[in-house]
Amino acid sequence: MKKLNAKKIKRHMLKTYAFWQVDERFLMVYPDKNILSKAGLDELPETESGYLAFVFLDDTMKVAFIGEVDLETQEYEYFQENKALVAEASSIDTMLVMLVKPTRELVQHPFVRTVLDFHESNVLYRSTLTVRAIDPLRDSLRPEILTACYVKNEADYEQQYSDAVAEYVTAREEAEAAAAEKRALEDAKKKSSGKKNSKKKLAAEVDQTGDEEEDFPQHPDVPKDAFVFVKIRDLSPANKGTWRAVLMEDLPGTKKKMDDDITVSLVTVEEENSKTSMLFLHPDAPVEDTKIHTQSYKPRRLPWRIAYELKCPNGDFDEIFYLGRSGEDSLMFRNILDDIREGKMDPSMVISMVQRDDGEIDFSRELYRCNSCGTMEVMRRVRMVYPDATQSTTYRCPKCGERTSFVKRTHIASLNCPECREPLNLMAEKNWSGVLDPQSEPDNWR
Repeated sequence: MKKLNAKKIKRHMLKTYAFWQVDERFLMVYPDKNILSKAGLDELPETESGYLAFVFLDDTMKVAFIGEVDLETQEYEYFQENKALVAEASSIDTMLVMLVKPTRELVQHPFVRTVLDFHESNVLYRSTLTVRAIDPLRDSLRPEILTACYVKNEADYEQQYSDAVAEYVTAREEAEAAAAEKRALEDAKKKSSGKKNSKKKLAAEVDQTGDEEEDFPQHPDVPKDAFVFVKIRDLSPANKGTWRAVLMEDLPGTKKKMDDDITVSLVTVEEENSKTSMLFLHPDAPVEDTKIHTQSYKPRRLPWRIAYELKCPNGDFDEIFYLGRSGEDSLMFRNILDDIREGKMDPSMVISMVQRDDGEIDFSRELYRCNSCGTMEVMRRVRMVYPDATQSTTYRCPKCGERTSFVKRTHIASLNCPECREPLNLMAEKNWSGVLDPQSEPDNWR
């Protein structure tokens, strides 16, 4: 039996996870006879150990049982013929589970690979699932469905509201001036009478001030009939900094019908310590395309092409890491473009690449180290360079699924062996030609 290399596993009920915490994740499931009675799981074999399952979003969250696992030793074995039994996550949300992050080995299961390939083919739609600001707008069972707002006759309502606010400001200023004049007259009378205010009179004055505040004109409310809330799906980034989506119902007062594409804007309002985000529909605005326009970044100085040979004093580790980049490096650049086409890029980077056309791709072979198990691998360090910002790819460890960190060149000589944790010896540090066997190119498993 194979063994999981999962780290930091915590026990939870399935329903305690948000959809984005379990999407494309694996579960170690505690045995529960009640699970066997659920729809789609009639053929699930009984076990005293546990099940290995894969959770994924397919309109709704689904759980695919793909094997058995020993919860103590974390050894697992797939079902015969790589069978997968799928059920709705909502039907078994009380299931006790332990979350396991994907590894290079686990994602090779045929069923899992099929799901991931399908997800990558829909990277534009799925990229917006990472935008946490709009989670409150999502449907609880189908996260890709969102509630958006359309303002009818926006220009007219905006003018009416602006006029109402202007009238309010004028009336407020007049009321405050009248109240100040009234208080001044009362103060003058009290001074002329020579009487001292008692505590009761002082309290009465405070109450009177509060009453005056209530008598002031109130700020006008936004007309409730100005808003229409509709359901949309397939929200995705679009060119020129916009968003686009598909209507799930007719939009009243416009020519837009169900299943039509529509332009969407994402607006976030900050109030003290809170932020509120809302999606607004623009039926009259052109729906922009989703093409990506980018080119290779030309740095002032290329990353040094240096090969580092590291060896463990106990003989547990001996590797040579070829780092750097050779000029335009057309092979690596083509591989990066293929990753973009196949949806194998960070969602946040995909959103920026679609919405902006002023980005350039900077890249080189660099060393990454797992923050948990210490595994080291050469990856393509891809950065999107914009005039005002940069974005870098992130990677997960192929062995345990935890986050990896980019290792700076100056830190390579101080790395520890991933097996015995002893300091590694830097045996050699030399230049290399910049030409490698295409088969040795990093696969950038993510």
